[in-house]
Amino acid sequence: MYDLVIRNGLVVDGTGAPAFKGDVAVKDGRIAAVAAHIEETGREEIDAHGKCVAPGFIDVHTHSDARIFDDTVTGWNHLEAGTTTELVGQCGSQVVPWYEGELSRTYGMDEGEFREVCSSFHNYMKYAETRSLGTNLAVLAGQGSIRGKVMGLGAGLPDEKQTAQMRDIMTEAMEAGCIGFSTGLVYTPSVFAGPDEIAEIARAAHAKGGVYTSHIRGEGNALLASIDEALDVGRKTGIPVNISHIKVIGKQNEGRSKDAIAMIEKARAAGLRVTADLYPFTGGSAPLASQLPPKYLTDGIAESVKKLSDPELRKQVLWSIMNEPDEFESNLYSAGFDGTLLCGCAATPQYVGKTLGEIGREEGRDPFDVCCDILMKNGGVVQGIYMSQNESDMLRFLAQPWVMSGSDWSDGSEPVDPEHIAGSHPRGLATMTRRLELIREHKIESLESAVHRMTGMAADVYDLPQVGRLQPGKKADITIFDWDNVRAHADYVHPFRRNEGIDTVIVSGKVAVKSGSFTGVRCGKILKKGE
Repeated sequence: MYDLVIRNGLVVDGTGAPAFKGDVAVKDGRIAAVAAHIEETGREEIDAHGKCVAPGFIDVHTHSDARIFDDTVTGWNHLEAGTTTELVGQCGSQVVPWYEGELSRTYGMDEGEFREVCSSFHNYMKYAETRSLGTNLAVLAGQGSIRGKVMGLGAGLPDEKQTAQMRDIMTEAMEAGCIGFSTGLVYTPSVFAGPDEIAEIARAAHAKGGVYTSHIRGEGNALLASIDEALDVGRKTGIPVNISHIKVIGKQNEGRSKDAIAMIEKARAAGLRVTADLYPFTGGSAPLASQLPPKYLTDGIAESVKKLSDPELRKQVLWSIMNEPDEFESNLYSAGFDGTLLCGCAATPQYVGKTLGEIGREEGRDPFDVCCDILMKNGGVVQGIYMSQNESDMLRFLAQPWVMSGSDWSDGSEPVDPEHIAGSHPRGLATMTRRLELIREHKIESLESAVHRMTGMAADVYDLPQVGRLQPGKKADITIFDWDNVRAHADYVHPFRRNEGIDTVIVSGKVAVKSGSFTGVRCGKILKKGE
């Protein structure tokens, strides 16, 4: 007898092969059989008539790194979107290796224990394997954290000894089971790394089979040069390259996706392994402090924002934002103050759900003064949403066969009232459903191809052989959904409105989402490269 049998569903196995009506059996947390009909019964059976039975979705870009330190974080939002595996360590940032400065938070742990856990990737992975996880996690090393460990938060070129130290940390990360490394070339200290420094880390990662995924240096005026910089790392080292949350920022740049796609297609034709990921929303999100030019953040976020009490410094920072976009392209420049919506600022909750421009008008103040004051009152911990992207470019990228799905968000704790105003970004709950909805409504590709890019393709790119396909022996991570009716209802005002059409989500053979709602089951695992 099987533990679970899913019957009468349209099996979309994640390979891109034609879907077929059939059954899927699960035993001991693994897929035991996939066939047109399975005679043997299961202790539990699910009738999936009229629904698609697919591998659990793989979100290739999340920021759920600190989840392992907090037992209250469940990942319910990703699970209710059909996601069963997340890739963390994005945008160059990680809690490991620990170093004085930006990553001085201990997430409620004893400081000595935290430092020990985060002193090496081996220690971090060993600790992570003992934790209760909602989804599976696969880990990237953050180049910014590696640089911070060796060189601190400031600018400067590494010498030979420092370069060797960074290579050694990257090698240790790969040996601990990481799947590659990331950069966040708009964030301190990742932003201070030049192409040669990144290439040295890439060589160490590539030697162990890793992938390089990059939040590139510019996504607006500097988009093409920034993509080429990432591609050049691949050309020099041979490492596969992934462009994080690919987009076009700035109305003046609409249509530039055509040139970006041509550039990537040319590199792929030349043999370079290039992919990208995308969230299907035109409003991006990032910490508000990260929209200040990095040259003003070299003391770390918390210390740097304190200095904004100086009116003259505020004038310098604002002038740099608005007049030096070639040096650093801030979303405050691209979206403007009326396009910058606050979605998280714990010390000033009255501002959540309002734009900087709106607050300025209500209070009769300059919007940049509002920005600085809110940053100071919150110790620099403020999250913004920036309405600066173009839908035509987003849809054009979405149609490319080498673009995977990444929410660029982190795990939630307990489910939130669907009518709660603001406090998150709709991509935190609705990336997968919105993607499927757009693909279906715009007739971008077939069901089989859509599922492949969200499952098997991602597993192949990042060498995660346990997941991504409905095949005997694979982890029993399964998402059952209604292709004809899957829809996202979350938006920027109500980011917690629930998805429609995601019926059941199974992780390691256990039902984590039933009738669209999180059950409380947490059976995720740490996934290591090649295992």
